[in-house]
Amino acid sequence: MKVNKVYLENLRNEAHYQFIAAVIALAVKYPFIVGKLGDLFASLQRLFTKEDEVVDYIRKSDYSAKIADADQRLDNAVTGFSETVRGALRHFNSVVADAAQSLVNLIGTYGNIINKSYDEELAAVTNLLQELGGAYAEKVNAISGLSEWIAEIRDASENVATLLALRTAEKAGKPQERMVNVRREVDAAYRGVVAKIEALTIVEGETEYVPFIHELNALVEHFNKIRPHKTKKEE
Repeated sequence: MKVNKVYLENLRNEAHYQFIAAVIALAVKYPFIVGKLGDLFASLQRLFTKEDEVVDYIRKSDYSAKIADADQRLDNAVTGFSETVRGALRHFNSVVADAAQSLVNLIGTYGNIINKSYDEELAAVTNLLQELGGAYAEKVNAISGLSEWIAEIRDASENVATLLALRTAEKAGKPQERMVNVRREVDAAYRGVVAKIEALTIVEGETEYVPFIHELNALVEHFNKIRPHKTKKEE
């Protein structure tokens, strides 16, 4: 009886970690299997401990969620500013309405800011803020409430920029490179375990191994359905 192939390279770090943890937990349910595997199983456990340490480090230092939250705040600020400007288009005071039209035209030159990548959005926001504080300052002052929105956009964009810089500095520490190396070692140990199990079924017969292999194949089937994904703004 064969153990189904698991596509470990398709698993993101967290899913890879969960799969190996599940395999170890499954083996522990079968002391007979652990005994037969001997040093191979001990090696898998030892290497998994290294993976656990790296995953824990990445979890604690990962800026992805923080950046996404900060970017949502920036998106909301940009949207609020734009909606406030558009709301002034029908103002009874023609000076205010004209200022609003000028600002609507300006915003339009930047396209859909909130759907740009992080770096593109920050660049667009930086340029927009410069224009709002320069050539369009009089237009801004003509519409009540815009100054507050501009302050929020500036603060939110600076927060995103800071988090992106911190993430870049973190990447320089190469935790992902360390993870790649650890995963290679764990994968080799796992495949060694599978090869030994399959060899034992040939030498000793399948009967004692069938329950374990059935459960392992169920795990493999589940994790093979998991595929990497990206957010629309992932760099």
